[in-house]
Amino acid sequence: MKPLVTIIYLSYNSVPYLDEVFVSLEQLCYPKDRLRLIVVDNASTDGSVEQIRKEYLPKSKTLLPEIILLPQEKNTGFAKGNNLGIQRALLDGSEYLYLLNNDAKLHPDAIDKAVAMAESDPAIGSVQSLLLLWQRPEVINSSGGMQHFLGLGYARHNGVSLAQTSLADGEEIAYASGAGVLIRGKVLQQVGLLDSFLFLYHEDLELGWRIRLAGYHNVLCPSSVVYHQYEFQRSIKKYFWMERNRGLVLFSHCRFFTLIFLAPWLLGLEVALIVLAIKGGWIKEKCLAWCTWFSPKTWIYIRKKRRDSALLRTVSDQEIVRLWTGTIAYQEFPLSGVAKIGDNIVSFVWTFLKLLIR
Repeated sequence: MKPLVTIIYLSYNSVPYLDEVFVSLEQLCYPKDRLRLIVVDNASTDGSVEQIRKEYLPKSKTLLPEIILLPQEKNTGFAKGNNLGIQRALLDGSEYLYLLNNDAKLHPDAIDKAVAMAESDPAIGSVQSLLLLWQRPEVINSSGGMQHFLGLGYARHNGVSLAQTSLADGEEIAYASGAGVLIRGKVLQQVGLLDSFLFLYHEDLELGWRIRLAGYHNVLCPSSVVYHQYEFQRSIKKYFWMERNRGLVLFSHCRFFTLIFLAPWLLGLEVALIVLAIKGGWIKEKCLAWCTWFSPKTWIYIRKKRRDSALLRTVSDQEIVRLWTGTIAYQEFPLSGVAKIGDNIVSFVWTFLKLLIR
């Protein structure tokens, strides 16, 4: 008998995607009686809940897996929204949880292949599906998360042609994108759920870090395919959450001496980011991110996170940084000539700097 899997579909104004997403769920090869579908709706205003109730709930346990709909009165964010579904799934005895973005649809083999990968090794904590662009399936959206040693996280191979990319089955990655990932239930019970304090951005990176701290691996399964209708969000507000959370995650999990090694480079990045923020018009968001460090709430949070991280830790920082990179390859922000030179220098320095981290 195959493991029980619950798909957590986090919906927010999802009407443009619902028809194709639910058709993909109908077409899954995985046995319907070993699947559950929990839809958490984050207070959609476009009629998503009404459409789900009218068109898809009647198919529950027949054409579709059993569906549980959890509508929310307000937008709880990515982390808390997914956590509501995860908690319900764990209570129901699910062995695996599959997180699926509202703008992502599954290949018929996606769940089956991801579960087979996870079942092949009990040390696997999460399995990243290969994310292809919904509108251009020959192009990769993400083959796993890359983590820069200064805290930045970005999608590997974003915008790269699938035909020109060689991907190894089961290769280890720093973290998995929450847009399409299978996570072992027992691992979540051990390391905890997504961090709702982060609210937006870096939640999947932070969870992937905890999974690795506990001695598990995040891996890629290229044969588990998800089509993601990805569009880069250019809202300036995102920079506040990205900058705030980048620092919070680093200070939560890096050991003290690792932070000392990184301190000069972190300060150098801050100088560079000030210039970029002024040029990009998001200096206000950068300043607001700095202001969070003067809040007692922030330091109470970090103190608790560091304590929990130490209790969870089974590996050294040397093992953690093994998968970190010194290169910024984020295609949404193509580097200028001068920036590329700086990026190459930093990457070269990182090859030696990481050898000093224990």
